[in-house]
Amino acid sequence: MHLRSFSRWVSALLVTGYIPLTAAFDVPAALADEAPADRQAASDPNQMTMANPGSIYEQFNRDHETKDHLFQIPGADLVTDPWSDFRTYLDDKFGFRPAFSFTHVYQWASDSVASEDDGSAYELNLNATWTVLGRKTKSPTMVGFEFLYSDKLGTDLPPASLFTQAGSIYPTTIAFGDIDPSVGQLWLQQVINDQFGIRIGKYYPLDAYDFFPLKNFRMDFVDGVNSANLIIPLPDRGLGGFVEYRPEPEIYLRFGIHDANADTEKVGFSSLFNHGYLFKIFEIGLDPGFIERVPGRPPFGDIHVSFWQQDKRGNDNIDKGWGFLVSGSQRFGRFMPFLRYGYSDSGRFGPTPMSHMINLGVAIDNIFGQSNDRIGIGMTWSHPANGDLDDQGAIDTFYRVEVTPQIAITPTLQVILNPALNPDKDAVWVLGVRSRFNF
Repeated sequence: MHLRSFSRWVSALLVTGYIPLTAAFDVPAALADEAPADRQAASDPNQMTMANPGSIYEQFNRDHETKDHLFQIPGADLVTDPWSDFRTYLDDKFGFRPAFSFTHVYQWASDSVASEDDGSAYELNLNATWTVLGRKTKSPTMVGFEFLYSDKLGTDLPPASLFTQAGSIYPTTIAFGDIDPSVGQLWLQQVINDQFGIRIGKYYPLDAYDFFPLKNFRMDFVDGVNSANLIIPLPDRGLGGFVEYRPEPEIYLRFGIHDANADTEKVGFSSLFNHGYLFKIFEIGLDPGFIERVPGRPPFGDIHVSFWQQDKRGNDNIDKGWGFLVSGSQRFGRFMPFLRYGYSDSGRFGPTPMSHMINLGVAIDNIFGQSNDRIGIGMTWSHPANGDLDDQGAIDTFYRVEVTPQIAITPTLQVILNPALNPDKDAVWVLGVRSRFNF
């Protein structure tokens, strides 16, 4: 059986329950139209990309797609159009892609085990990628940079800490805490012949592993499972490296090593070389190939297995642990269903809050006629790593509305079912809203 045919059969079995698939699924028009100019010139769907949905490179692509929107602020194009033209010039001429965004999140919990029931914070993000060498070739050399600043806004608690008040075992949002002005990422990436790639430096492991098309806390889900999958204890932004190999265009193998004590606000040489606590991960995955890829963009379908191991972290009193994850997602027209299961052998003091996790749901695009608007629904069952706690469930939803080409508003609703650290409550509701401006 041909490899691609086999991968399609496996995907149908895992993702759709072996329902025969006969319909053709088209690439969304916005993605096809807005592939970077150098990628369009190559027009090779097998072109290798190491950019996951929330990565610097892919975030640039998503932010600057042509978007359906509700209205345009009068006079805004006098500012945005010249900047957009200049940014396009920098990309076409030098392979330099700068971007700026401001994101704010507010969350309120219907019940609290402590004194606070809401949290509000903003994030300033300035980032860029620069393809230094090999543009329009199969072996580009790229540098990535990210500057971050995040702080509370009008409340005593940031949203990243609200879960401690609501009684959940994992956060209601993984970002939007307190981060001093910091260089969050600075890395070097080399691709060789569209088949082998390596990245080293300071970067965000969340953007490199466990591919999931909705793993983007600035645009899609915000909660700890759907946006970060905390069954895998991926470190914060810090020093590390990974290699990726594609024996076939639709199959990838990836292995990485990272500083388990990574801290966004620090360079990380001291914690990595003085303590040497490491996080290791290996992944094997495939693109089922139901929809042909847009050159330079992530696939529309993915099935992968991730295996991870983390050393004991003595300074933080965190035991060593290991685990695995099986994940499948696939776009079918406007719909994007997903199903994931994760296991961790971590105990009460291990690196993950859960020992078992099942997560499933769907995202639906083109809501009310706007192609970039999106509804997401995710459901999670988790068994806490602390065996003294009861199982916890969650329903997480969001509705992202493109108000203008640069502004998106996203109401969110989370229902924490039987919160493990708030056993007197059957459910805690967490209402929220995310506002994002990209420039």
